Amino acid sequence: MHLPEELLDEIFGHLPPDDRRSLQNCSLVSKSWLQPSRRLLFARIIIESTTYQSWLDKISPTNTGLLCHVRSLTYFIGGDDCGVSLLRDYLPSFFQLQQLSFCFTNIEPTIYEHLEWFSAFQHTLSRLYFAHVLITWSAFVALIGYFPNLRDLNIFRSSFQVDDLPVPPPPHALRGKLSITFRDMIGFPVDRLVGLKLEYEELEMYGGYQTRLAAAVRRKLKRLGVDRFYPESTPSLSRYPELRQLDIATTYPQQQEWTLISSITSTNLQKLVFSRLVSQHGQNILENPCWISLDDVVCGLVDRLQASGYKHTLELEFRTNFVGLGDGVHREDFLPKFQEKGLIRIVEVPSRRVWEWSRISFWIWGTGYSAV
Repeated sequence: MHLPEELLDEIFGHLPPDDRRSLQNCSLVSKSWLQPSRRLLFARIIIESTTYQSWLDKISPTNTGLLCHVRSLTYFIGGDDCGVSLLRDYLPSFFQLQQLSFCFTNIEPTIYEHLEWFSAFQHTLSRLYFAHVLITWSAFVALIGYFPNLRDLNIFRSSFQVDDLPVPPPPHALRGKLSITFRDMIGFPVDRLVGLKLEYEELEMYGGYQTRLAAAVRRKLKRLGVDRFYPESTPSLSRYPELRQLDIATTYPQQQEWTLISSITSTNLQKLVFSRLVSQHGQNILENPCWISLDDVVCGLVDRLQASGYKHTLELEFRTNFVGLGDGVHREDFLPKFQEKGLIRIVEVPSRRVWEWSRISFWIWGTGYSAV
């Protein structure tokens, strides 16, 4: 029986993403099943040192038609002589690529002279990830500026070398989502990034709150995520009119966090998220008396916003490893002022503080997509 490819895509889409054997078997059923199976088999690939040669053996320059199905490519090859240039003969075949991830690799300082390598997916790429990479500032700016539809930029524990090569800034505003981990970051020039035209609507900063970076996108920012503050930082969100969601990932509350929450003036605010609320000893921090002040802080915030025309019901989400709010802590007894006013909807979800790098790690070690 012949089925339309759209229906086959829907059927095959219900298979587990790591069930390659079933997809391979489906590709052998009939010619009509071949292309739908290939679209999923080759949707995500990871090229790493241990599989690079087998990848070359299966994908020769005469057989690169299979690469047109790839939507996500993770390049995971380290070493001084293992830069992006190893892929230059194959990159022209990834003309539907949407996500490109560089992991534990060096990006050539002269990459700005070879941007044509990426021309096949210049207008389809929307997500670009750097995880544990070594890159110069000019190469970084050249790459992020080359893709006009880039909406998701993730920088995780990478090393930057600041150079003075005359590379022009991106011809368009950098917008969408920026996730950056300052922890273990070497030489990242925050001032130079702030000097670019930034219009990010989502900003996640891990490893420390960067006031300058947050201020650079304040007129556009709709969602802000932070996980720690330095004692000298004095965060304020009083000039962020579009802010809709604030995510705070912490184990122990700090005065700076209460200051951050209290400074919100956006009447568009809809959600506060607290995650990683579990101590090293496994105790649910929501049982700790230090969280009692949260009741006054957030209720005071809502009262002040309502006086300015606030009309939303604020959703308070706790991401914790515990299903409940803690032993002996009942929903009706928790944050009583919220319950009285009916201002807050409390949502409990399992803790899944996921960085994009964590997803990459999961792909590498857990899915079997290491080679084509």
